[in-house]
Amino acid sequence: MGELPAMIEIDVRPEAADLPPPNDRRIPVQLYGASAAKDMGAIGGSVIDRVSRIAAPLDHAAFDFLSLSLSLAVAAADTFADRSEAADGWAREINLVVALADPERWRPAQSLLEKALRFLSGDQWSLRFVEGGRPLPAPRTRVSNKLVLADCRSACLFWGGLDSAIGMLDLRAEGERSVLISHAYTHDAGRQAEILNRAGGATPRLALHANPTKRLDHNNDVRMRTRSFNFFAMGALVAATLSKNYLQGKAVPLYVPENGLIAINSPLTNRRIGALSTRTTHPHYMLLIQQVFDAVGLPVRLHNPYATLTKGEMIAECADQGALRSFVSRTVSCGKWKRSGIQCGRCVPCLIRRASLYHAGWEDQTEYKASSKNLREVLKAGNDSDDLMAMILAARRMDSRDVSSWIAKTGPLPKDAAEQKALADVVSRGMAEVAQYLRSEQLPA
Repeated sequence: MGELPAMIEIDVRPEAADLPPPNDRRIPVQLYGASAAKDMGAIGGSVIDRVSRIAAPLDHAAFDFLSLSLSLAVAAADTFADRSEAADGWAREINLVVALADPERWRPAQSLLEKALRFLSGDQWSLRFVEGGRPLPAPRTRVSNKLVLADCRSACLFWGGLDSAIGMLDLRAEGERSVLISHAYTHDAGRQAEILNRAGGATPRLALHANPTKRLDHNNDVRMRTRSFNFFAMGALVAATLSKNYLQGKAVPLYVPENGLIAINSPLTNRRIGALSTRTTHPHYMLLIQQVFDAVGLPVRLHNPYATLTKGEMIAECADQGALRSFVSRTVSCGKWKRSGIQCGRCVPCLIRRASLYHAGWEDQTEYKASSKNLREVLKAGNDSDDLMAMILAARRMDSRDVSSWIAKTGPLPKDAAEQKALADVVSRGMAEVAQYLRSEQLPA
């Protein structure tokens, strides 16, 4: 096998005729393409139809960000750039060329975007903005399922997980009309709709599916570590559109409901600092995205209202306990759920979920894989026990660990000492919940 190229170029444009030909170092991708040609990728085929159902003129810059010219391009690059071709089998060098409607507006934010993407995915990103982006789609008037925003004042990410469900319920209890923003992947879409139906009440929601179409001759990365970049862009589109049409240009909150332990996501072992440590809601990443919004004048304010709460505390303090109890077992925490339709019960998010329900004193009626119900048996399962063993070891070390130094391994923290202490405290309490649960399962935590 010959030497692999050091950098892969992903060129993303809405018109197939404007795309350069593919070669061993370049993958052309049609933005908003319904299907991929043999030598091309495609992404966002259904997006225009969905956003044109918003019953208000869209914000221009936010539309560019959704890639709706930019974030869909990132999702395409993350999918089609094969990690196995990286020098170390993980960190890729990606040169992303993307056509924008207003590329000049985005040039001041270019270095911030590259920095945010490097932090998020662990890859080296180089961005180049060119002319030729798609213009704004006009709102469709003759459709029955319009998304009406007129009485809404914020946007909130909603993915069907336990934390996002609590975020939705708490906003509703406060009387805040918030537009829910969802990634409508195949399994996720049905579960999101089920949870909202069980929660009761009409809730405005924008559900989009990037749907990167596979190239049959190419290995595609399915981990999608940049998924939150796309998610934030979807929320920014709605929040900025609210500001433009109904709130006189005022900054609109975009809520990202995630417990503090998962948001920090400290590496349980040294090898998890890279490939196994995700940063989708880390405070430093959210700060970088906020700086991008500010640099291009998007009136959007990212906010995680649960950054200093554990998952167990979120459950215990949810404002609508009755509603949460009615569907909590149907929420999804497992990252492997999409592959099998059942939560594995033994990955880190599943273990934190199980610990949080135990902490809150709730019976856990979630359906987990039968092989994971008895965690003592999981320990005997070879590679399938990696996450559980890492969690046990991390819980054991908490009494002697300098938590502030430990969480600093995940990335830069807020400079304010009180904020740093609050983050260290929530991680300590979250790990205490995990240790308590593991001991209840007669595991040596």
